[in-house]
Amino acid sequence: MKHVALPAATLLLGLQVLAACSTAPPIPEPRTVVVHSGERIQTDGERMRDVENWLHPQLEEIEQNPDFLIRVETVEPPTYPWDTMAITEDTVTIGLGRAAGDANTPILIYSHLHLMAEWGELHEWVPDVEEGDEFSEYELEELILRRVSDVWLLGRSVFDTQPYGPLDELLYATERGLLREYILATQPERFSEERERFTAENPEWEETLRAFFERTFEREGPGFFRAEEFTD
Repeated sequence: MKHVALPAATLLLGLQVLAACSTAPPIPEPRTVVVHSGERIQTDGERMRDVENWLHPQLEEIEQNPDFLIRVETVEPPTYPWDTMAITEDTVTIGLGRAAGDANTPILIYSHLHLMAEWGELHEWVPDVEEGDEFSEYELEELILRRVSDVWLLGRSVFDTQPYGPLDELLYATERGLLREYILATQPERFSEERERFTAENPEWEETLRAFFERTFEREGPGFFRAEEFTD
């Protein structure tokens, strides 16, 4: 039984990755990831093999487990997954931009890890998380987004996936050591207390993030906020 409510074409990346993992061939040498500004990210095969090995059982679980459903719905314009995700009992609904099928796999992982956290089963899927570990809402989001960023890096560097703005922002911010700043900028209301504390300790963080965006994406800040017409 399928448990991802998507047209077949949008499952292409997940199936390609599953096929690659199941046969376990030597991983291709990762390509350099480049955005239009010329900013580059380089990774290595060993790191990407670790990500691939971690990813494989999650995709199997998402595809085969009848106990939950991840429903990915098209949104216009592209927006951040955290702005469209809703969890109701055993179902996750989340948005993905039209013609962004290559971004399907990290969106599924974001959904799956959040659902597992809701069910108290995150320790079964994330190394270094033990049963009974407690996280603040912010700590959980940062932990999950680091995994999502790794999955997107695998896709962009090894499987030649097409750029997708919201995930490219996440990837570059994570790789440049600015994930906390990025989360606080893109989810300011959700993490208002964390943002207040961080600003008191790091009053220049917004300027640092602005410089990062100008250098990397040639704009002053994040560019993919919630699509108002998204329907849960």
